[in-house]
Amino acid sequence: MLIFFVFFGFRGYLDTDFAVYYPLYETAPTLSDTRGVTQFFSSVNEDYLLKVEPGFKVILILLKSISSDYFLLQIVSSLIDVLLLNYFFRKYSPQYILGFIMFFIFSGLVIEINLLRNSKAIFLFIYSLKYIKERNAAKYFICNGIGLLFHSSAIFYFPLYFFLHKKFLPAFVWGAFILGNILYLGQIKFITPIVLALGKLFGGFYSIMAEAYSKSSLYSSGYGITIGYLEKVLTFIIFYTSYDKIGNYIKDEKLLNIFFNLLFLFTMTYLFLSEYSVLIDRMTTLFAVSYWILYPYFYATLSRVFKMTFTFVLLLFGVLKMYKSNNFIIRNYENILWDKPSISRAYYIFNKHMDKILNPKK
Repeated sequence: MLIFFVFFGFRGYLDTDFAVYYPLYETAPTLSDTRGVTQFFSSVNEDYLLKVEPGFKVILILLKSISSDYFLLQIVSSLIDVLLLNYFFRKYSPQYILGFIMFFIFSGLVIEINLLRNSKAIFLFIYSLKYIKERNAAKYFICNGIGLLFHSSAIFYFPLYFFLHKKFLPAFVWGAFILGNILYLGQIKFITPIVLALGKLFGGFYSIMAEAYSKSSLYSSGYGITIGYLEKVLTFIIFYTSYDKIGNYIKDEKLLNIFFNLLFLFTMTYLFLSEYSVLIDRMTTLFAVSYWILYPYFYATLSRVFKMTFTFVLLLFGVLKMYKSNNFIIRNYENILWDKPSISRAYYIFNKHMDKILNPKK
């Protein structure tokens, strides 16, 4: 926990989110500025690239009232995240350390470094999983309602209460998996016509945006056959064929269904939304928690020899994935405890490499 907190909480200006959150923090009022607080919640500033939800604005105002230093936001954000992750892995994971390793390898770095608002919605959903198991609707919706105050993506968690604890029929699971692969590998576009039709229906701005997203190679191109695709397909097959073995360790049918259904949603989102690459990144991250739990349980089912093989393969894959995803100048790590990060230099690097940032090689 301490290493996690120091590494992420005291990081410098990494990746791209600082370009939005730094000026937002700088202009946030303090509690003593009543008029400024009112304007902060009521006004719409067109300079910002995103809509900022009220819950996050509250955090900004509270922290700004304590200190004007932007790094306080990152420190507090990481502290909240690590406390929720610690609770989650102690409660659900058979391998506490392996759970954190899975978090780092599968989406965790992006969540922690570049998704300040999204991460709160994701971790609050993870915390609310126990309410699905307990069938406590009020607490579940309150918990994710708070998450919605931090990021609008939390709305996708609301319907999950009604079916995430139920076992999906094997025929449905494998049928959807096969269909998804056909759509993905064949690059069959079925979402684009729907998006264009809705755009024309609503007209105006929506029609323009629908056309732009559908024709842009940046937002609408799929990933093709990549290491990421093979990893997701193989993981899905291995886990579902090990369903009974993993179930013997979880020993709770509702929890077993919850984590496997999250894996199903993760994989199907990736396969069915392939024609919109921007959706793949954003939507799959919402369900990545399935990997963090199921991989440690799968490891627990292996014999000693296969555990050694699994560890070796995981080590190689993890190192390769970390290298490929972080070998970029905007991920050049600095820590405020021993470095002196410069905001001007960070903006210079961000602007200089804008094209590569917006159009990375997948």
